[in-house]
Amino acid sequence: MVGCDDAQAKAWGHRLQLLGCAPVRFESSSDFLMAVTHGAPFDLLLVVLKDEGAWPVLTAMCKALRIPIFLVANALQRDLLTEVLAAAGNESPGASIDFAVLPVDDFEVELRVREALRRNDTLLHPQSVSALFGDYQFLGSRKVVVHRGSEIRLKPREFELALLLFRNAGRLLEREWLLASLWVDSRIERKSRVLDCCVANIRRKLSLHKESEFVLHSVYGRGYELRHLPGSASASSSSLMVDDGFPDTSNEPTWLEETERARA
Repeated sequence: MVGCDDAQAKAWGHRLQLLGCAPVRFESSSDFLMAVTHGAPFDLLLVVLKDEGAWPVLTAMCKALRIPIFLVANALQRDLLTEVLAAAGNESPGASIDFAVLPVDDFEVELRVREALRRNDTLLHPQSVSALFGDYQFLGSRKVVVHRGSEIRLKPREFELALLLFRNAGRLLEREWLLASLWVDSRIERKSRVLDCCVANIRRKLSLHKESEFVLHSVYGRGYELRHLPGSASASSSSLMVDDGFPDTSNEPTWLEETERARA
C-alpha cells in the first residue's frame, strides 16, 4: 500500500487482512521500490495516485516482477490518470493495472484486489496449499477436491465457490455477495442463473446432498448455506477443518459486526 492516508490504510488494511492478505504500508513509491530492490516479495501494489516522477520506474519494476497494480485517484486527477495508464500499458497479464476514482468504499477495494490476485493466480497457486474439511480435501494448485480417494476436478469458479462454502460452513452466504465476489469482472445481474448453475454443479460433483456429511442448502431469495450434519462421524464442525495456506475469505460485511461484538 503506497500513498494511503491514515484512514485509508486502516480501513483498507483491515479489509485486506480479512481477505487473507498481509498489507504493508509505504509512505512513498521510493520506499516501496527500495523494499522490492532488496528482495521483499509482493503480490499486488495498491497505490493512491500522486503527482510524482517515480511512476515510470514504479510501473517498469512491477512489470518486470509481474506485480499487478490497483491505482486509486481522485476526480481532479483524471488527466494524470490517463497519462499513467497510457504510459504503463497492459502487455503483461501479471502486471496489469486496474483503477478506481475516489470515493471508493472498503468493499470495492476488497473486490478489486481479489480479482487482481485471481487474474495473477496468487490466491490459490502455491503447490503445497491444501485444506481439509472432513472427507473433503481441496488442492489449490490443481483445482481438485479429493473425496474418499476419488479426485473431483472443478472449474476455477466452482472451486473458489466450493472453498468459500466449506470455509464458511454454517453461515448463509448472500447471493449478491457471492456474485460480486466471484464474478467481479463480469456484469452479472441478480436474476442471472450463472450462480445457480455453479452451485448445482458443485452439489452434484461433490455429492452435497442429504445422505452426505455436508449438505448444500438453497435459501430462497437470499443465498446458499453449507451445513454439516450433526449425526456425522466427526464430533463437531470445529474439528473438521485443517487449513494450510488458503487465505481467509470469511469477509461478508455483516460478519464484521459479529466479530466486533464477540471481542467486546
